Amino acid sequence: MYSSSLKFLLPLLLLLVVPRISVTGDDGGQDDPGQQWCIADVQTPDDELQTAINWACGQQDVKCDMIQENQSCYQPNTTKDHADFVFNSYFQNHKNKGGNCYFNGAALITEQDPSHDNCHFEYLS
Repeated sequence: MYSSSLKFLLPLLLLLVVPRISVTGDDGGQDDPGQQWCIADVQTPDDELQTAINWACGQQDVKCDMIQENQSCYQPNTTKDHADFVFNSYFQNHKNKGGNCYFNGAALITEQDPSHDNCHFEYLS
């Protein structure tokens, strides 16, 4: 009699005792656990990323000035890092207007904030 009750209660007890683990890491104060950013796929060649950067920078509300020399998102000065910032800027400003994070297969969604150093990747709900 007791063993069948324990089999039922043990999983419930573990849920109460075992701490929750975040797959995306502990961000300490993320208000919206469904936050998403758009970044470049590391497998995409630089020439394809550059083509997508050029296209995105021609669109309205994309903050391409932030990846220019002496700006907060210039470093690291790689095509991939610049694509991360530009793709996300486009995605955040266009996702509610039918835009997406595809860039001809050069980008993907992440739930981990890609901001680094003084370079802040915006998130718009």
